[in-house]
Amino acid sequence: MNIEKLKNNPRMPKHVAYIIDGNGRWALRRGLPRTAGHSFGLENVKKHIEFASDLGIKNISIYAFSTENWKRSEKEVKYIIKLFDKYLDVFKNEYLSRDVRIIFSGDLSDERFPEDIRKRAAELVEMTKHKTSLTINTCVNYGGRQEILKAVNELVKIGKPVDEATLTSHLYSADLLPLDLIIRTSGEQRTSNFMPWQSVYSEFYFTKTLWPSFSKKEMVKALKDYMGRERRFGKEKG
Repeated sequence: MNIEKLKNNPRMPKHVAYIIDGNGRWALRRGLPRTAGHSFGLENVKKHIEFASDLGIKNISIYAFSTENWKRSEKEVKYIIKLFDKYLDVFKNEYLSRDVRIIFSGDLSDERFPEDIRKRAAELVEMTKHKTSLTINTCVNYGGRQEILKAVNELVKIGKPVDEATLTSHLYSADLLPLDLIIRTSGEQRTSNFMPWQSVYSEFYFTKTLWPSFSKKEMVKALKDYMGRERRFGKEKG
């Protein structure tokens, strides 16, 4: 795996999103409780943040918890929130001293999140807002349709016309680079309400590999597949 060759490739995507699916199934196949899969999934998120940083990817979006995930069992939801608490500690302890900006997409004002979690998430955003090398966008309590409705309602409230430019400027991802590549693990081939506005010209890569097993080697396969595609953005094939 020649990382330097990959890193210097001008076709390297600048913004990669991960729909991290399959944690629960990964655990069940190993005789573990579903919740254990989320813990292993978090460890893999850390590995891929490091790898993306090494490759020179500028923006990473991670679909961690959707608005629909509240429908899961109470036990699993509580565990995921507890893991999000740990996730914030990881960011503070491992990334705060580095040139890494941290943002969150989704409704973190939801009172189902403990107040301490909401406060620490806001503090991380504030403390890292000036950093530029890598932006980690974690999508928590996120839904793409809800994001668009939020943007439209904000524009209506302030009396601005709703057009492509103004709507884009009111999305959570307003200052991120265009979304180049979306990777979904576990074999599902759908977007599950993830960034519908931002992904109209994104490339998709679907793999049957469950997220905790999605290795750096698998990531290289995804990147090579992406780099081999012709991105036309509506233009005639040439």
